[in-house]
Amino acid sequence: MTLHIAHLAVAAASITLLAACSDDADDPAPATTTTTTTTTSADVDILEALQAIEGLEVQEKPAAHDGYRFFRLQYEQPADHDDPEGPRFMQRMTLLHREVTAPFVIESNGYFISPLFQFLNEPAELLGANQLLVEHRFFTPSRPEPADWSKLTIEQAAADHHRIIEALRPLYHGKWVSTGGSKGGMTSVYHRRFYPDDVDATVAYVAPQSYGTSDPRYLDFLAQVGDAACRQALKDAQREALLRRPAMIERMQEQAAEEHVAYDLLGTDRALEVAVLELPFTFWQYQDASLCAEVPTAASTDDEVWAFLDQVDPPLFWADEELITFEPYYFQAAVQLGYPAVDEANVADLMMYPGLDVPSSFIVPGPGKDTVFDPGAMTDVADWLATEGESMLFLYGENDPYSAAAFELGGAKDSFRFFVPEGNHGSEILDLPAADRDAALEALEAWTFVTPVVPDQRAPMSLRRAMRRHPL
Repeated sequence: MTLHIAHLAVAAASITLLAACSDDADDPAPATTTTTTTTTSADVDILEALQAIEGLEVQEKPAAHDGYRFFRLQYEQPADHDDPEGPRFMQRMTLLHREVTAPFVIESNGYFISPLFQFLNEPAELLGANQLLVEHRFFTPSRPEPADWSKLTIEQAAADHHRIIEALRPLYHGKWVSTGGSKGGMTSVYHRRFYPDDVDATVAYVAPQSYGTSDPRYLDFLAQVGDAACRQALKDAQREALLRRPAMIERMQEQAAEEHVAYDLLGTDRALEVAVLELPFTFWQYQDASLCAEVPTAASTDDEVWAFLDQVDPPLFWADEELITFEPYYFQAAVQLGYPAVDEANVADLMMYPGLDVPSSFIVPGPGKDTVFDPGAMTDVADWLATEGESMLFLYGENDPYSAAAFELGGAKDSFRFFVPEGNHGSEILDLPAADRDAALEALEAWTFVTPVVPDQRAPMSLRRAMRRHPL
């Protein structure tokens, strides 16, 4: 299910708008050092301090934000934290540095990151904080070679973040907050489960806690979200797309030629069926009821049906390049994270490949990619949160299907869970009703000893939605 993917045009435009770009061909070689630092002070430049960390490669680039310095980082990590003398890989990160006494926000991206991207996440912006963005292991180039896929686990990823914090904490003296959106939010929670004292608080955005590779709670959610007329219109649109399969396939092939992509791994028919199956889910994940009036009907032309599908849930999401790029997510979903159940009943008579939409279908065949699901991984995280969790803030959109699997706080101390009314997968703290927003901001202040400052202007909703579905 598409936690992560957006139109590449949106991503490219966002990078152009918000990044300080440079020509990598002219970059100096990164500085790699072999000594460690113990602390920083006002008379130690942050570049010098970073260069003193063993295993850290550092490049400073022009910053896009006043008052910040921007660094591209790579940190050497064990492929297996239980075998620190074994193979290593370089994990990619970016750092927006403000000052060593300000709060430090570490964002576990959950996917890959762009070395150009300089968008301040909401906690960092509210707190005037330093911000570290971490690429998840196995998303290239942060992948061991050769890759042992058995080491792509929540435990190993949590250990990655733990080592990063151990290396950087001596440099930064403010309070530490972990965060992330969608899969990144999930990753921030898993890190706290295994290393609860690494940070002072966690803010997890739109992060689901799925049980099994076909979690049925999502079906119940989609059966009641929005109004009945819009839900039925989306079902009718699904049927129209598959009833017009030849016309949709023709347009997919034309688009693939224009975009220079292929469907060799999944095939155009399978890619179309997955896109159609997930249409209602993705509609509510990233759109809102204002688009209900534009859902195509039997009276719509083929071009109108295709345009709607391509806008809401493009089949390009399942082209070869996308499958290869996001394969680590599908692997994790198949072995630990879980995945939403998909309802085929509405179009069962029109399908050629029933049962296809499960995460194991989207893993590129290869050695060592066994996908035996571990049901204990997520229940363990849930049990920890309910019994030992502390200083956690979860935020969801009311209409986002991933809210069907929202984390349950149980007995977590000093913790909060909020839902943005009619919100989707781009929901943030400042979208909350006043009382909830104030409570969330008060929690941030209590955890960091810094009063949050609400910006005069916010990033456009389209960009914030893109952040939840694609790490740019």
